[in-house]
Amino acid sequence: MADPLIPKEALDYIKNKTLRPGFSYKDVWNEEHAAMFTVAKAMQIDVLSDIKGAVEQALENGETLESFRKNLAPTLQEKGWWGKKEMTDPLTGKTVNAQLGSDRRLKTIYDTNVRSAYNHARHKEQMESTSHPYLMYRVGNSKHHRPEHLGWNGLVLPKDDPWWDLHYPDPPREFGCKCWVMAVSEERKQRLEKNGVTVPPTVGGTPGYSIPVQTTAPPEQYRTYINERKGTIERLPRGVGPGFNWNGLQFGRNTPALQQAITKTRDKIPEQFDNVVKTLLTNKIVKSEYHDFIEKSMAKKLDQRNTTPVGFFDRKTTGALKKRGIDLEETGIIVLESKLIHTGKYTGRHVRQGNAPAENDWYNLIDYLIDADVFLDRSSLIYLRKLSESKYMKIVVDLDIKPHAHRGAAIQLPKVDTMYELDISTDTDRGIAEYNRIMKLKKIR
Repeated sequence: MADPLIPKEALDYIKNKTLRPGFSYKDVWNEEHAAMFTVAKAMQIDVLSDIKGAVEQALENGETLESFRKNLAPTLQEKGWWGKKEMTDPLTGKTVNAQLGSDRRLKTIYDTNVRSAYNHARHKEQMESTSHPYLMYRVGNSKHHRPEHLGWNGLVLPKDDPWWDLHYPDPPREFGCKCWVMAVSEERKQRLEKNGVTVPPTVGGTPGYSIPVQTTAPPEQYRTYINERKGTIERLPRGVGPGFNWNGLQFGRNTPALQQAITKTRDKIPEQFDNVVKTLLTNKIVKSEYHDFIEKSMAKKLDQRNTTPVGFFDRKTTGALKKRGIDLEETGIIVLESKLIHTGKYTGRHVRQGNAPAENDWYNLIDYLIDADVFLDRSSLIYLRKLSESKYMKIVVDLDIKPHAHRGAAIQLPKVDTMYELDISTDTDRGIAEYNRIMKLKKIR
């Protein structure tokens, strides 16, 4: 039975991950960790499964690091995954003297996975709360703190501030990072601004003290990082380690899981690609999770930058785009941001014009994208789904996947830019005029 103090979301975060062997920690990167469990050099599925099972057990039973080591080390030693051993890198073909299991590696595995699970559960709970509109960054009980993290201690910002996208420790922002975040009410924020933030005494004997609250996000500094194994170049904010440059809630586990499935399907059974991915995207579990995303977005319980996958680029569409110099095979999927559903900036004008999507339209978006005709319009695609003899749903998908400097992310996924109803019985730029314009565009599906 699970420890009642363990959030179910934390345990599910680990349990729901699929096993992904990787020779290097660079083989499973950034948001892929939302859906995949990996340990560098654990190339045997049974060994990786043993490690994952031990992490789940540690979470479920509230085990200490010592207990985790005691339970797992004999199993790994028996299977030969211990100490140093010569291994061949499947990517380069080179033989290296690799470090497998050790007390130090088990500590890293335990700390990283357990802390990631707890922080993810806490992050989700805090973002869904409506009573605490602010978050405060706190350093953990480490003996030595990274300078950037120490500089963020006591920073209080609205929880929808973009700074949290790549600084909330979900996942922890470096190996061994123990930083955490607490939710703050309006009243507490005012007290903190007046009295400062208390820093407790350390185990080493340093006395406690107070620091002033910061309420403005510090200017961002970046460095360029190249992952030669994945072929990616990204800009890392200072204080964020390689491989930790992603947001645990922004992508969720569906996005990387669907991307992985798309890649495998395209490589192994290309002739069945469209039908297989349609089935994956419309199965009951995915639809249920998508409907939950819509429901929480409408209730404003999600950060406005949270995303969920809603579509994919079929073979006909990717083929037509590739002829025009747009290659989206690697990207694969279309996502929807929460802000498009509930933010007045995006929906207000359509509400005023009387052509905003109904609640049911958002729930049906996945099916709309699958069934719609597709037209190329400069740097976007227009999906036109017939609703009745006089009405269509127009869905615009932005194909601009250039990285945004303020986020420092390696890639941005194609996303739904807008969705509204076209009434072709009306002679307006949101009716027959726009319909006729679309009909003159290049139809690619």
